[in-house]
Amino acid sequence: MKVLGFRGDPKAPRYAIVSEIGGSFVLENASDDTKLSVPASISDDADAERVEWVYREILRIFDEHPDIIKVMIKANEYTQNDTKAKRRSAHNEAAVMLACAHRNMPVEVKIYASIATKSGDTKRHAESRVGKTAKYWDNKMADAVNVAWWGVRHP
Repeated sequence: MKVLGFRGDPKAPRYAIVSEIGGSFVLENASDDTKLSVPASISDDADAERVEWVYREILRIFDEHPDIIKVMIKANEYTQNDTKAKRRSAHNEAAVMLACAHRNMPVEVKIYASIATKSGDTKRHAESRVGKTAKYWDNKMADAVNVAWWGVRHP
């Protein structure tokens, strides 16, 4: 079983591909690409262009990993003080959902409480559950790992 975990970020969304092999969890892209760096040619105000780019990147990942069976999104924890950055992260999440709809791929959206972690523990939990990436290891990447792990554990 292979699951794609996604964590939206306004400039560089993160993704993790987690599988289970013989009861062990494997972070398949631990030393490969994990960061979807938006091209510099897409300006900060080009929301539609950014959404289209993220959508195409998700389709590319699906094509490279045709055995992904589900996508899990770690969504922002929204408050009354939401920012433009959080809205852009939500746009990225919407692009992933649209790509999933077009490929008939199941998708679930989770928050920390529903994946048995919290912001302060996300890196520690991801490392102990699956492992960490060789580069770009931060809370957003750990969120992608944790949500993918959750998806593998709860098919």
